[in-house]
Amino acid sequence: MEYKHVVNRIMLMIALFISIFLNLQAQSISDSSTILIQRNLRYADAPLEIGQDTSSDRLLDLYLPHTKPMQSLPILVFIHGGGFSGGDKGAKGNVALCKEIAAKGYAVVSINYYLYLKQNKIQGASAGANMKDGLPKDGKFHTGLETAVKMASADTELALQWIKNHAENYALDTNRLAISGGSAGAMTALYTTYRSKQKILPIRCVVNFWGGLASTDDIRASAPPLLTFHGEQDDLINVAYAYALHKKMKELNIQQSEIHILKNMGHAIYNYITKNEINTIDKFLTSNMPAYE
Repeated sequence: MEYKHVVNRIMLMIALFISIFLNLQAQSISDSSTILIQRNLRYADAPLEIGQDTSSDRLLDLYLPHTKPMQSLPILVFIHGGGFSGGDKGAKGNVALCKEIAAKGYAVVSINYYLYLKQNKIQGASAGANMKDGLPKDGKFHTGLETAVKMASADTELALQWIKNHAENYALDTNRLAISGGSAGAMTALYTTYRSKQKILPIRCVVNFWGGLASTDDIRASAPPLLTFHGEQDDLINVAYAYALHKKMKELNIQQSEIHILKNMGHAIYNYITKNEINTIDKFLTSNMPAYE
């Protein structure tokens, strides 16, 4: 009886080890094969004055679902933050967010772009100096910040051209394209969508993580819907920017637009978004970029 008991314990332990091994193996397969990432694809020539600074270079990372799609993939362009003086598409929070969105069936194009305020130190041009206390009364930022946004937007347009040129190679659906960003990247996404005159590709909707525009006057009734997340206690970009954007969307009767004010939260809360709001983002993108029958 004792021998049988020992054998049973050994068999149970073996079964347990096999179960753990298979579970870890499955988890590894899921984690590593869900998303394919092609890093540092060049979407335009490097700016001349940046030297070896890849954070200011015109490079993109392409996140694709591993499984071959039944039809062309909807696209989300993601623009990282950093106050136009720092940040990188390869930052841990950016990568985690892009992976989770791509896992929902999107091609995510995450870009680096020319960081004007990194290459040009200008007193009073930072986002914090211009935006922490609310919207500017004259509807304008410091000229240095305005220039930084415009230059980042120009690079975003170059990335849109790359997408247009390479859509067939990667099975990208250029009729289902959204644009997103965090902080400075959100400012760039908002400017590109609502203020620039780009005609490269139609932008169907925007996901705004704690960004803002100096003025909402340029937003028209035909504007794409907007999904905004903003920390209630953001001390860098005042939450008033989120409310101003949403107010304008409601005035224009763009009913698909949403606002999510995150109570007791501050700036750049990527971990919270990645863990809690991916389904909200997916629902918004799906409803505004429906697949064609």
